[in-house]
Amino acid sequence: MTGTKKKKNFWLTDSTILKLEQLATDKNLTLGGVIEYLIETLFAHETSQNQALLTEVEAMMQKHLQNVLEPLTEDLKRVRVTGNVIDRNTQMMLEFWNHYFIMTDAKQLGSTDKYKTVPFEEAEEVIKDRIAHNRQKKIDRETKRTLSDNQDS
Repeated sequence: MTGTKKKKNFWLTDSTILKLEQLATDKNLTLGGVIEYLIETLFAHETSQNQALLTEVEAMMQKHLQNVLEPLTEDLKRVRVTGNVIDRNTQMMLEFWNHYFIMTDAKQLGSTDKYKTVPFEEAEEVIKDRIAHNRQKKIDRETKRTLSDNQDS
């Protein structure tokens, strides 16, 4: 680093002065040169330490991210396979129903919007009650967990 030099006066302990003089002798520098050398070395060392620290932190984050994503990736594969199976089964059911309508020469669809049988209405009620019961169990578990977390605090 070249540039204009300015004169500065510093108050140093005797031991620091001895160390500067020893380093000046060893490195064949002036006292000002020794101070410049020490400052440049310090900044270069800090920069390399910071870069090493950043690299280490990045590696740790990458490893942690991989550990988090690995189970999720496996779950996503299972969901994708399950979705494919469901899609295939749905397509098969549509084909079977289409075949049934053709074979029975059906002219009209008796949908649940037009007509609901008593067993169908009973099934709807059973499902509705089951969903409500499962929802209440979930709320109870969440409330119990919240109470337990609050007691631990």
